[in-house]
Amino acid sequence: MKTATLLPALRSRVGDWNYYVTTLSFEEVAALIKAPDEIHERKKLAEWIQREAIDSHAVAIAQYIVGNPQRFLGSLIVGVYGGAPNWTQLNVKVPDDEGISKDQLARIEGKLGLLRLSGAENLFAIDGQHRVAGIKLALEGEEVAEQIDDDSVSAIFVAHDPKSEAGKQRTRRLFTTVNKKARIISKSAKIALDEDDGFAIVTRRLIDSHWLFEDARKFVLYTSGGSIPATDMTSITSVVGLFEIVRDLYGGSLKEFEEARPDEDSLTEHLELCSEFFNQLLAQIPEYKAVFVSAKARPGDYRKSDKNHLLFRPIGQRAFARAVEFLVSRGDTVAAAMKKLRSAELYIQEAAWHYIVWNPVDETMITSKILLAEAQLLSLAGQPLRNKTIAKKLAELLASVAEE
Repeated sequence: MKTATLLPALRSRVGDWNYYVTTLSFEEVAALIKAPDEIHERKKLAEWIQREAIDSHAVAIAQYIVGNPQRFLGSLIVGVYGGAPNWTQLNVKVPDDEGISKDQLARIEGKLGLLRLSGAENLFAIDGQHRVAGIKLALEGEEVAEQIDDDSVSAIFVAHDPKSEAGKQRTRRLFTTVNKKARIISKSAKIALDEDDGFAIVTRRLIDSHWLFEDARKFVLYTSGGSIPATDMTSITSVVGLFEIVRDLYGGSLKEFEEARPDEDSLTEHLELCSEFFNQLLAQIPEYKAVFVSAKARPGDYRKSDKNHLLFRPIGQRAFARAVEFLVSRGDTVAAAMKKLRSAELYIQEAAWHYIVWNPVDETMITSKILLAEAQLLSLAGQPLRNKTIAKKLAELLASVAEE
């Protein structure tokens, strides 16, 4: 049977949010608040965000709690759904000689109360994930747990509706607002948390919305890097690799889209373009059909030295995305651009790709020539290149390879 919890609480309102301000002991924080996995459709994305952007700070916060007698933690914002939370107003009696007006008394009586949690509720931190993780880590030591047994942290409770898309979007928007100033320390953490960088936002939304990236399919690698290990037979890309593709597909100002949060229409427009890119890969590339539609092969089957497909390599996916963006900028649709590019030789063990993305002697990938890879793809497809400078560099490289 679930155990009920009774908390003192102030009820208030801002904008269209009703919220309740209370206090939780560290033990209650550890027992009641879970990871923020209800904000994202893909649980693996939520777990990756936890690992990359939250757990990395937990140790420092735990050390602060344990080692600082003057410790103080800011308020948590806690999303609540399920169960039967109930707030009961308290009646306040003030002596007549206190000089409190009836309006003031009515205002106090409408805000002071008790918040009862039945125990069946789901609670997750919308803001303060690092503090929650740090508190849990600090409590793992028995001696330490006794030292901080009486410690509490203030918490603001808001309602979350996970059953409707509008409810989830509403919570995501609040999550966005309160996390805009999160400290970003790495590319992976940036992708996980940044709410100003449009490419990070679109990457997370793409994972949440496109069937190709559903957790059960295991086609996305949740690591801090962009490469795919040689032993990995199931992943088609990593979160970092997908972020780069999303960025390469953008035809506008990269700086503007990543430094100041784009408006919702711009985010939606780029998300739709990225979704169409993957839809067309699945529709037009036979090897993608074989792996992702018919399930007759695995991604790793196309990363072998004798069967090495450009579109199963991160560098190749980026080159292809850049080439698609270039052709779209010249007036093609994504479908038309892909139809042109698929006519090129796409197996990189062939001579056309030697020393551009594939070293035939060492049988290793070359990942430092993304611009030349894009240029070679366009050239093999009989399309114009971006500029004369890259055309000259490609010609020089191909000439030097031919001389060897």
